[in-house]
Amino acid sequence: MSVLAQKPPLIERLFITKLWNKEGIYRVKICKGGMWVEVTVDDMFPCEPNGNPIFSGCVNNEIWVMILEKAYAKVHGSYFLLKGGYVNEALLDLTGLPTSCYNLKDEYVVDFIRNGQFWELMKYFENEGYLLSLSTYGEERWNKNFTRKEK
Repeated sequence: MSVLAQKPPLIERLFITKLWNKEGIYRVKICKGGMWVEVTVDDMFPCEPNGNPIFSGCVNNEIWVMILEKAYAKVHGSYFLLKGGYVNEALLDLTGLPTSCYNLKDEYVVDFIRNGQFWELMKYFENEGYLLSLSTYGEERWNKNFTRKEK
């Protein structure tokens, strides 16, 4: 979502319900399998015993991130099924547009990097307004009881 948030109109177009409402019911669009699906969610979010949201949080009382995450989790079956995966797959679901993924360890990408063409491609993508991200393998943050692991 942070990649998508660089272009606010892309976030705004996902929300059918655009304003806070006292009923706490929101409609969101997600592109799954090439088809836009409308999802209804409420504003009841899973929280830790201290009241903090378990998954994403909000800044300045904005709840759009938690609403979008809840809708995305609903489309995929649960919050816990969202762990892992690839950013380009999420961007496909949230934009409906084709994506590309380059593994920096693949031999052809390594050659592309060595000869400078990869950097030129990234500059081209940036100049054309493409959404760009870089990912690394994350760490497991949850134990089998779905609570945060202690560090």
